[in-house]
Amino acid sequence: PSTTVASPHRSCHPARPMSSLQSIDGTRCLVTGSAGFVGSNLVRALLARGCTVHGFDLAPATLDHPNLRWFQGDVRSYTDVRDACEGVDVVFHTAAMIETLTYAPESFSEFVKSVNVDGTKNVLRAAIESGATRLVHTSSIITVPFDRPAGLGEPADYSDARDLYSTSKVESEKLVLAANGDAGLLTTAVRPGGIYGPGERNTLIGPLVTALKQGAPLVVFGKDDTRMDYTYIDNLVDAEIRAAERLVPGSPVCGRAYFVTDGDPINTGNFSKTLIDDMGIDAKTLRIPGPVARVLATASERVFQVFGKPKPPVSLVGVQLCLKDSFFSIDRARQDLEYEPLVDTREGLRRTAVDARAYYDSL
Repeated sequence: PSTTVASPHRSCHPARPMSSLQSIDGTRCLVTGSAGFVGSNLVRALLARGCTVHGFDLAPATLDHPNLRWFQGDVRSYTDVRDACEGVDVVFHTAAMIETLTYAPESFSEFVKSVNVDGTKNVLRAAIESGATRLVHTSSIITVPFDRPAGLGEPADYSDARDLYSTSKVESEKLVLAANGDAGLLTTAVRPGGIYGPGERNTLIGPLVTALKQGAPLVVFGKDDTRMDYTYIDNLVDAEIRAAERLVPGSPVCGRAYFVTDGDPINTGNFSKTLIDDMGIDAKTLRIPGPVARVLATASERVFQVFGKPKPPVSLVGVQLCLKDSFFSIDRARQDLEYEPLVDTREGLRRTAVDARAYYDSL
């Protein structure tokens, strides 16, 4: 059932004087998931600010820089995480598995939880034991109740959806916010929508471009009158840095979660159509009615749950996000983080399309 977090907004040592902002320029930072789309962009932004960055990922180093120290390890291993956290002041936790299946083999489900939940526990423990003072967690809009009216701000309750991503991100966000104030560590969480931008290859843009190259049509679920939040990568990176700089004693940011999006919701089908048009690709569109899409997605997940293959190309949650409004107010981020989207969705798609077309041509 939906639950309310106990004391989600604990005071950040209120007896100490409040400073509204503490720059991270020149600090030592850890970025988990540093080879991923969000993590790698965050690493580059921090290096540009003169930070010394500890990159942490299962993958080998993706960037060569004198101020970057790479730690190749598994977030499920506390020892690996602790080594990477040594000597850092600010932690950006982006490492996660984006798996939205509701029905999956037990071993697969446990693996996702071990990364998203147990990995977060390791990051929090390492941050506290190494003396880090600030931690920004990359959460998701999927953590809030799915049946909530669109356009509102951050709720007190959480989603009760049973898919792997919702359950593991809800649990990990709760852990992060509950840890605020522990041993001097101040924490916050940002909740982006669908993350996109140049270089994204695994979740939104890459799979779409690959399918187009193979001659597949653009598959659209339901009608075109629903809208969803998206977050351009530059907007997300800017928000994460703003959040880190405002994790100071007495700040309202401590122990809170924030929606961070383009502030410009768009229909999922129109999002993809606009991208394809900007790429200069002529693709057919196949529209599948909502009830049919739900049945197909459920059936494919059940087959995967029983036989372990094939992994469904589209999840039931993915279908549902196309069939119902799923967008939120970013007023709290505007107020507390002084956040304003640097790039709107139309411009973000234009920039993304340039890279996507080059990727398409390379396949």
